[in-house]
Formats: sequence, C-alpha cells, structure tokens
Amino acid sequence: MFSFFSKAFDPASNLKKVLKGYELPSFPAVVMEILRKLRDPNSSYSQIAASFSLDPGLSVKLLRMANSPAFCPVKRIDNITQAIALVGLSQLESLVISVGIARNIPRKRCNSLNPSDFWLVSAQRAMIADEVAKRICPARESECFTGAFLQDMALPFLACQRVEDYEPILSRWAKDGGNLADIERQSLKWDHAEVASWICDLWQLPENIAAGIRGHHGSEVNGHEILPPVRIAALLRTPDKDGGITDIFDACLLLGINETEVNAIFESALKRASSLAGLIASV
Repeated sequence: MFSFFSKAFDPASNLKKVLKGYELPSFPAVVMEILRKLRDPNSSYSQIAASFSLDPGLSVKLLRMANSPAFCPVKRIDNITQAIALVGLSQLESLVISVGIARNIPRKRCNSLNPSDFWLVSAQRAMIADEVAKRICPARESECFTGAFLQDMALPFLACQRVEDYEPILSRWAKDGGNLADIERQSLKWDHAEVASWICDLWQLPENIAAGIRGHHGSEVNGHEILPPVRIAALLRTPDKDGGITDIFDACLLLGINETEVNAIFESALKRASSLAGLIASV
C-alpha cells in the first residue's frame, strides 16, 4: 500500500464501494513481470528484451509507438533491445504502463464520455506535460508524461458505473470548466484523482506516478512533490480550442517560459498527441 495512505485505509474496499460493486480487472501479469524487469537495476538489456517475448502483441505495439511521430525517433527502432538503448528505460517503462492501463480501461461510450475524445485529451495532456518538462525538469520528463497521460484514468470507470450522479458532474465541468475535483467533492465524498490513486494501488503502479495522479488538481500528497507539468496538463478539459489551452498558456508564462517557447510547446505537443491517441485507441 502507498505510504501516503493512512494505515487504516483500505483502497480495495473503498474502490468497490465507489464503483458500486464493480470488480476492477486485474493488471496483466505479463505486464507486471516486464515492469519488474525494467525496474530491476540488475537486469541486463537481453533479460529485459526477453521478458517482452511473453507478450508479442505488446512488443509490436511499443515498437509502433516508439517509431511514431509521437516520439520522433532519430532512427528506426527494429527491436526491443534497440528501444531500450534509444528510448531509454524510464520512457519505455512509461509506455508499458500506459499501454497496460489502456488495455484495462472501459472502451464503451458512457453518456457524455466519448472514448475517442478521452484518449485524445489524455494524449494531449501527456505531450504538453512532456514538452513543458523538457524545459523545466528534463530529468523527470517520463514521470510527467505518465502522470499527465493517466491522471483521468478513473473517469471511464466512474462514468460507466455511476451514470445517474456522475454524468451531471462531467457535463458541468465540460461546459463551465473549473477544477473537476472541487466540483466532484461538492456532491460526493471523493474525487476522481483520489479514486485513480486507489486503482494505482491495486494495480501496483509506481508510487511516484500514483502520487502525481492523486495531486494533479492541487491536492498535497504527503511525502511527494507534484511536478508542475502534471498540474499544468490538468487544465486541459476537452480537445476544443476553448477547452483549457488559454489557461495552460498563461500557466506556462508564469513558470518563466517565454511566449515563443509556449507556442512551440503547443505546436509540437498537439501534433504528437494525434499520433499517440490513434495508437492507444487500437491497443
């Protein structure tokens, strides 16, 4: 259990209650094994590459992503060993986590939550966070990418399992903007960022990623710094022009990024996001 949960807290029982008895799918065992190899400092490149052979479909998907405009490789990547060398272990781990979770998230449309829009916005957040991180905290770029991409991972579960009381919240947020977590807490005793951290715990995701997701709307997370790129990305609500882009622009300026660089961030991020969203939609 994550260190930022109280000792008496039970993420599993709280999640089941909030999702009205819905049983969360298990995180794929093969993906967990690959992540263990990636995190083990004693793992060789060949051992890591061998672990991917347990899921050939995942290997194909990751290579397709690594070679896509979303990640702009300097040269073509033909196998996992090359991906480790050229993409890096931290970015490869981010991709494995992202694909693993995308496979487990509901794909059906639940009222106003359109899966295509959901994945496009998630990809746009990830790429905006990635571009901002390159400029202000490059050593934690992959962490920012993952935290931004997955920060709304609880929404499809909530939209599908709590149709009556959650749909009005989503509709209000999409129309009027504001802080979704604050809107949720006006009607409910929890918010989607909190629920997502419970899911992260059950799926045994890295604590720093879970903390970033938990705090992306401004909540403090004991023992963890929530990186600015993750919180900036959370300002994006919809893929529309007025869906939060102006707020993100202003937030970047406040971080000391000049206007020319901010425009470059958007130009690159939105272009890369379209490619990533298309790939994620087919996992």
